[in-house]
Amino acid sequence: MTSSEKRKIHSKSQEDIRKINQELPYFIAIITLMASSGISPFMSLKKIIHLDLLQNMSKEAKRMIRQIENLGMDPLTVMNKRASETLSNQYSDFLSGYVSTVQSGGSVVHFLKSKMDSIFDVQGAIAKELVVRLSALVDGYMIIQVVILTMYIIFIVISATPSLAVSILPDPKSTTNLFYIFLMIPPLLSGSLMFIAHQMTTSTYIGTERILKKNLLLTLIVVPIVIVVSLVLPQQHTWLPYFLAIALLTSSIISFSGYVKIEKMNSTAERVTPSILRNIAESRRTGLSPERCIIDAFKKGKNGVFSNTLDRAVNQMQWGMPLKTIIDHIRKDVSSWFVLINFRMLVEIIESGGGHAEALDTLASSSEKMYNVEKMRRTMLSPYIVIAFLITGITGFTTLLVIDSFTGLSQSVDFKEQIQYATTETQSMREMFAASIVFQAHLVGLFIGKIVSGTFVTGLKYSIMLTTIVLLSIAVADFAPIDINMMFAPPNTSGI
Repeated sequence: MTSSEKRKIHSKSQEDIRKINQELPYFIAIITLMASSGISPFMSLKKIIHLDLLQNMSKEAKRMIRQIENLGMDPLTVMNKRASETLSNQYSDFLSGYVSTVQSGGSVVHFLKSKMDSIFDVQGAIAKELVVRLSALVDGYMIIQVVILTMYIIFIVISATPSLAVSILPDPKSTTNLFYIFLMIPPLLSGSLMFIAHQMTTSTYIGTERILKKNLLLTLIVVPIVIVVSLVLPQQHTWLPYFLAIALLTSSIISFSGYVKIEKMNSTAERVTPSILRNIAESRRTGLSPERCIIDAFKKGKNGVFSNTLDRAVNQMQWGMPLKTIIDHIRKDVSSWFVLINFRMLVEIIESGGGHAEALDTLASSSEKMYNVEKMRRTMLSPYIVIAFLITGITGFTTLLVIDSFTGLSQSVDFKEQIQYATTETQSMREMFAASIVFQAHLVGLFIGKIVSGTFVTGLKYSIMLTTIVLLSIAVADFAPIDINMMFAPPNTSGI
């Protein structure tokens, strides 16, 4: 086996471990809730097979059920065997702990509840550790932004002063090559860090890939068109950065406009779901039927845009529709995995065990812990949005300011034949650098959105804002009434 094949196997193994660990808390929660309702873990596994929201744990359940039913193996033997085979330490500990509890005659329900509590505590600790790593990644990204600005300034100093360029670079053509290298470095670094962020975080929203593909397709269509148009137009003005910004804004706005309602609906549903489940659990303690508890909980509180969906669900329940059908209808409006998995667990508790108050209380507690973990992650990463806005705005304005400054300086110190060369080269270079800054602002927005929310689609909102800020910075640098070059003009001595 070659080293590349070993790396692929290792990478796939790490990805499998990550997916299992991500779904494991909800897998344990479902089995715990079923056990609280008097259902055995074996029957819980058979129900999890049909739960498409837990794709990886559904595969695990199918594997164990197949060995039990087709090969006639003992369930405990199958679990113990799977515990020794799996690469996930958390999953292995759960299976081996369950087998030990049953064999020693302990309380399975107590073990499952304690394991569920501990797994959510572990998830909270993992979330905090992830925030630290993401913070380090964002810090590194912002440092790279500053380094890129410094590289731009150094190159501008060299290029705007031909005498200095000749002394440093023996071959004048190497300046052009260096220029294109400097233009390529920022997007390559941004793409690398965006890939790392994609591997580190995931989103609770289902189906965001479709919107992202739409944005990518629009960008690939619009951007080449505006580049061609900018090359055709007269060169009295630097058209390329403006047209590129307009193209990126157009594709981002079109793509994000259809996502605004989805994001608002999902965020509202995630916020109110723990409260709804808590109200159901407390109402159930009073002796009301599970259906009556759900209807009352759906009608309570300020549920925002989620209210229409809940009202429709209440009407459907009063008409006698099955709970699973009602949840399927909710799924048409809500694409949050967190909301859907909690409502699906609620349905399983009621249909399988009658909706015991203890099981509903456990569901409400687990839902609150899930939501608090995600809320904590987003809250701790939110300050980096402000940092990204500040650095991007400063980078856009400062780079163009330095170009204009050193253009004026070169005209005051260089020879006459060098002035025309410097001015022409700097004008073209300024246009390309401005376009590069616009594109970099777009990438920064996508990166920040992925870090904070777990999806690049949310980053389109920040890309629109950052691209607009950079566009205004370029406009100020181009059309400001203050002439920066006057600061470097030689003093007027004609009156002496």
